[in-house]
Amino acid sequence: MTTSVLTSTFDNAYTNRKNRRQLAELGQLIYHVTVTDEDNESVTYEIMADSCSQACAVAEDLAADEMVNIAYIDVQVMG
Repeated sequence: MTTSVLTSTFDNAYTNRKNRRQLAELGQLIYHVTVTDEDNESVTYEIMADSCSQACAVAEDLAADEMVNIAYIDVQVMG
């Protein structure tokens, strides 16, 4: 019985679907990261991360796996 009361209270406190989803993701955001190489060709990633710097680090690792010589990286928060 206690569990159902807690669940009911939780659902009533966060009626907005987006708020529940964000709470479930523990604060992670989706970042749109564009990595541009020295030849001005770009590769785009959508990365879920806790911070902009973490998203940038993940994008650098992914680009290195694809052997991209990075000229610059553009990071934007989605949503």
